[in-house]
Amino acid sequence: MADEHHAVRLETGVTLVNALTGEHVHGRPKPALRGQELVRAAAEALGNGQVDLLTAERLRNLASRLREIIESLSRRDPDLAAGLLNRMLVDSKARPSLHRDGEQSWHLRFHGPEADLVQRWAAGLAVAVAAALGDDIPHRVGLCAAPRCDQVYLDASQAQIKRFCGLACQNRVKAAAYRARRSGS
Repeated sequence: MADEHHAVRLETGVTLVNALTGEHVHGRPKPALRGQELVRAAAEALGNGQVDLLTAERLRNLASRLREIIESLSRRDPDLAAGLLNRMLVDSKARPSLHRDGEQSWHLRFHGPEADLVQRWAAGLAVAVAAALGDDIPHRVGLCAAPRCDQVYLDASQAQIKRFCGLACQNRVKAAAYRARRSGS
């Protein structure tokens, strides 16, 4: 159950990073998000309509920190990733505790009851990424290998050979390689 919870957090973290950071997507420049566009993108990434502009800016900062960790993992630098992650764990004040809402069963959280939306996500994401790094699965997250795309991905496949953020980039790279082979003959 905890692994499933961490996996959901990682998926949401990847969505947040892709929605709020980066300069290119699928070979095209990605416009910088401002104002209500930023608020809308943050709310959609979290599946939560309760995001204001200040919260969206703080979420973008969180996503930038997470991107830096994923980039260091993609460069096969787990020591740098661990250092960045340890700083994120400290800053988020992540601490495990059991909570129960009303008559529901107890569940594990990594933030106190006073935490706001960004603090809750920061703690949850930091713990989820730390669990992934601690379980020696940093290869499950990465940066798209296609030119002019800096989207991140989570590889849930058994083969663990994912290189692209999606089919659009995979097809772009395959088509370019085909054209290169055809022009060389």
